[in-house]
Amino acid sequence: MEKRIETAPAGCSYIREQMILPSMCGGDSVMSIPAAFDMFQDTATLHADQFDIGPAGMKRRNYFWVITRTSMHICRLPEMMEKASAVTWIQPADRAKCERDFAIVSGDETLISVRSIWAVMSHETGRIVPMAGLYPDVIAFDVPTPSDVSFDKISKDFDGAEEIGLYRIRSVDIDLGGHMNNVNYIRAMLGCFGSDELRRLDIRDIEVQYVSQSYEGELLRFLKRGSADGLDIGAAGENGRIVFLARLS
Repeated sequence: MEKRIETAPAGCSYIREQMILPSMCGGDSVMSIPAAFDMFQDTATLHADQFDIGPAGMKRRNYFWVITRTSMHICRLPEMMEKASAVTWIQPADRAKCERDFAIVSGDETLISVRSIWAVMSHETGRIVPMAGLYPDVIAFDVPTPSDVSFDKISKDFDGAEEIGLYRIRSVDIDLGGHMNNVNYIRAMLGCFGSDELRRLDIRDIEVQYVSQSYEGELLRFLKRGSADGLDIGAAGENGRIVFLARLS
């Protein structure tokens, strides 16, 4: 049986221990980058549910969570059948957004660190919902943000950039918000590269920014350009506007 440990009742952090299963891994027998993002999303949902802002609570309010940007630093990807702990914790919220952090830990070793910015949207209005009255306000925020993870500014100008792939959004890509799930952008992006190319890239840092929502049936065009800080990726919708940005380094 999976072992779950909470640092405190309804505390600012949550720990979930689990084994890295084959379904989480690629052909190299280590956890895939999308699976690491999936683990973060799953652990965040379990933690949010303790405050009645998980799936049931949000459905009752007719709200849904959206991630606007995420930055991940990889020291190493855990191996298949390795036991690891998924740890998530929250920072104080401002008026319209909040930060949630995450790590995958094996023993005393931090394998992956993540920072992310979240907001809440209303199904009814399609607008951002204020955090006041929704986000927990009486809580001990005592865990700092990961020192090895930062957010960068990524330009949306991909004029003249190389096209690396097309992706038609499918029914299996859609999440509770009715749009393409945030992790499936990452899957579609990395799927534009061959296995040998991904090994050469040896991604240690990946930042993603979600510019606007995309829906089932839409065609995304993935573009890449070099930058001083790594490789920048943009996904353009059918109207030519960038809907998703990433930096790989």
